Amino acid sequence: MHYRFKFPTSKALIALSVIGMSSPLVSFAQQQQFQGQITSQGQPLSNVVIKVKGTTVATQTDSQGKFSITAAVGSQLQISYVGFQSQEVTLKVNAPIQLELQSEDQQLEEVTVVGYGQQRTKDLTGSFSTLKADAYKSQPVLTAASALQGRVSGVAVTQSSGAPGGKAKIRIRGNNSIAGSNEPLYIVDGIALSTFSLEDLNVNDIESMDVLKDASATAVYGSRGANGVVIISTKKGKAGATTVSYDGFINFNTLPKRYELMDATTYATMANTIAGSTVIADPASYQNKTTDWQRLLLKNSNTHNQQLSLSGGGEKAKFFISAFYQNQDGTLRNTDQKKYGLRSNTDIKINEKLSVGINLFAQRVEAHNNAIMTSKANPVMASIAWAPTEKPYEADGKNYNRNGISPIWVNPLMTALESDDNIFSNIATFNGNIKYKIFDGLTFTSNAGLDANLSKSASLANDWVSPNNMKSGQGYSESYAFQNSNVLTYMKTIAEKHNLTLTAVEESTISTSNNFSANGSGLTSTSNGYYNLGLNAAQSISSGYSQWSILSFLGRAMYSYDNRYLATVSYRRDGSSKFQQRQKWSNFPSFSLGWNVHEESFLKSVEAISKLKIRGGWGMTGNQAIVPYQTMGLLSPVNYSYGSTTSYQGYMIGNPALEDLRWETTKQTDIGFDLGLFNNRLTVTADYYNKNTVDLLLPTQIDKYLGGGTMLKNVGSINNRGFEFAVDAALVQNDYFQWNSNLNVSFNKNKVISLNEGQDMIPQPRIGGGLINANIQVVKVGEALGAFYLIPWEGVYQADDAKMNRKAGDYKYTDVSGNNQIGYEDMTIVGNATPKVQMGFTNNFTYKNFDLNIFIQGAYGHQMFNATYAAAAIVTSDVAYPTLQAATNYWTPENPSNEWASATSKSKQYVESTQFLQDAGFTRLKNISLSYKLPKSVLKVATASLGFGVQNLFTVTKYKGFDPEASSTAPNSDVTSGIDLGAYPSPRTYTVRLNLTF
Repeated sequence: MHYRFKFPTSKALIALSVIGMSSPLVSFAQQQQFQGQITSQGQPLSNVVIKVKGTTVATQTDSQGKFSITAAVGSQLQISYVGFQSQEVTLKVNAPIQLELQSEDQQLEEVTVVGYGQQRTKDLTGSFSTLKADAYKSQPVLTAASALQGRVSGVAVTQSSGAPGGKAKIRIRGNNSIAGSNEPLYIVDGIALSTFSLEDLNVNDIESMDVLKDASATAVYGSRGANGVVIISTKKGKAGATTVSYDGFINFNTLPKRYELMDATTYATMANTIAGSTVIADPASYQNKTTDWQRLLLKNSNTHNQQLSLSGGGEKAKFFISAFYQNQDGTLRNTDQKKYGLRSNTDIKINEKLSVGINLFAQRVEAHNNAIMTSKANPVMASIAWAPTEKPYEADGKNYNRNGISPIWVNPLMTALESDDNIFSNIATFNGNIKYKIFDGLTFTSNAGLDANLSKSASLANDWVSPNNMKSGQGYSESYAFQNSNVLTYMKTIAEKHNLTLTAVEESTISTSNNFSANGSGLTSTSNGYYNLGLNAAQSISSGYSQWSILSFLGRAMYSYDNRYLATVSYRRDGSSKFQQRQKWSNFPSFSLGWNVHEESFLKSVEAISKLKIRGGWGMTGNQAIVPYQTMGLLSPVNYSYGSTTSYQGYMIGNPALEDLRWETTKQTDIGFDLGLFNNRLTVTADYYNKNTVDLLLPTQIDKYLGGGTMLKNVGSINNRGFEFAVDAALVQNDYFQWNSNLNVSFNKNKVISLNEGQDMIPQPRIGGGLINANIQVVKVGEALGAFYLIPWEGVYQADDAKMNRKAGDYKYTDVSGNNQIGYEDMTIVGNATPKVQMGFTNNFTYKNFDLNIFIQGAYGHQMFNATYAAAAIVTSDVAYPTLQAATNYWTPENPSNEWASATSKSKQYVESTQFLQDAGFTRLKNISLSYKLPKSVLKVATASLGFGVQNLFTVTKYKGFDPEASSTAPNSDVTSGIDLGAYPSPRTYTVRLNLTF
């Protein structure tokens, strides 16, 4: 067989050559250079790895998140960065690449901090609430307490003082203790606050607050969890390019309400009528000469808050650093507070098994004259009662008019301007944690923290404040608390349906405090201020020291089966140095169960129901409620002169040893459900709880034949029970407009069940002596804490009553005792200061770049005793003539008023009556704010938002005073509360805010 080869013609050769040469050209033509940018939450990410899939070609982003890479059209790019979800992108011709990476945290299931760890939210069996910083980010919130107010069901927050740095009262599910604290336990990044309060934290550093409410959740904190627990997580750095953020706002403050008082002419006429003689000559001569003491004392002010923060990091280390400055000027003249501080949070990943975290916070507080509100003659109180016929200065215009015709208190303007009362505090927290992964599923975490408070008080009383006896003084205190927690956590999933988490904890806390104070009188000059106390002619000094410690062990198991059936069991054992050996240790068990009903087959087909959980639990918690050494048998120091002029130190029998004294114990049951509808567009959470606190630590009388006096015993009990509801709704959700709404309502009934045997009532200390001349609050069996004990007032007699020896125009009171006389024996329970209902209603609207927040807050079912109103309305031993305009509508035969007695009535008028007990329920528009986010094209180098808002715009209330929240009683007290004795009101504020992120 022969083969013949035919060579191609020249044309064919040329064609083949062109085809052969064009093949690499076609391949080369498909390669091109692609450019793009990688961001996260609008911020550029540097060092992101971009790789052409299936090749070795790769690059990284620069500091602006930009990159350039050469690849073939149609190939795929793989984008990866530690801490973020990886992505793949198919390349298209001439298509720029703009990618937004999401943090890996966003793909994780939602978790809640539960104490010594975290748990999937859908597996929770206890009662928890979470407040994210986003919930109040558009509002000029100055403290964490203000952030909580009205936003979490079951948490009652009362802003009892509007003074700069004024403290708030926070209660979770009512008041449990009479003698002890009812303040919740605050945990900040795993460390319990011991030496300073929640208000001292910088609220802008907080990422979230998880509130543990029922005992099945709080029992893991044992003897410190009886009043609920607030777990605070501060902001952490995130991997990516460093971001710089500035957040600043200015508040313009003004009082929303003033008392309506008489002018000088009316006052002078009224004074003469009451006195029955001329005490102020020619009232008409005071026309247009009224001294408005409210306007002299209460003014407009401003507050500004500035914060600068840096955040960022990479694969191995992340950081968050912030610095802030706050200057708060009071609406009462010569009151203010300054705060400035620094936070540094650092997280370092050593290797795949070991990581460490270091958190540091330090702050300086300088408060001026915010403590001068403690007496009945404080400037706010006196500004209402001082005679409008009096001038603030003598005729020379330099010297104060020290004393007026009424009241007996000194010139309030002088008190405010001449007072020099200061508190300087340096607070700090440091905690470090080490986390080591022993093997898959088992982790060891050790957390050690120190918090400290170094505080100094300094005061100077010049000749105006303390005539002929000028004074100066200083006090110093330092408190330290060290805590170490060692936690073993084991997590295991078995057969894809059984999820088990075991936790073992060993924890120790030791707290130390010491103080001294030095005071003197008899200064001849104030030129040295309070810096040289030795210049005082008479001097005194005192000091003190205390220390206590707790050692604790905890075991907890959390189990879920097939995401349907849930159980949590914990057992904590605490030992406290405050108790004697016999009662030093106590145990705090808890358990809770949950059922995710929506995971059952019979509900999975119901598309409308996206979540339905039924849960319930029981647990025990404790309260130490005593100070160190109180259970020890102690001697009391006393000085004896033994008939001579020399003083000798001696001792006498003091506190008896209390070997059987033990913890107060709270047992709580909780039943609740969580419902989600329409893919959780609407969620409802509801809880019923019942708390019983037993073995209350109360002072009881010692028989006189045993020496008399009092001693602490475990007696009495208190019950709190109530309902909580929270509704979240995403009412509108589209590309241009969103409307999200939250409503929470809490009902709580507080009741004293029992006291010491044979005792059903304990009178509480009296405040405002001279104006208030009896104990107007008591602790009584069957009543709530904060019960008012007053004489019932019925109005004004319209005719003579010979039986009661009263004339027409006299005040009419109820003769409770039946002895045909009116006196303090007629006092009875008539109300209380504890709100029965708390409410918060938040609406957030977003339209394109605009955000609108409307927040309404309310409290109902309680009363306030308005002693300020009383001082302005009737004649007392302190106030000779009333100033209240309404009191001019007094009884006469021609004007039979049933509210105000005749100006000529000589019968005793009782401040301690229900005439001045007022409904303190209120609904308040707490915040309305509008912010606008500028388009990126405006500033280019930064994102920015500008906001405007008003806080405390208006309040709907029947209360006749300045502020239905403001109280003159201590914020840590629940047995004496709700008394307005010139309480410092909260202002209305107008806010301008700027936020920048680079």
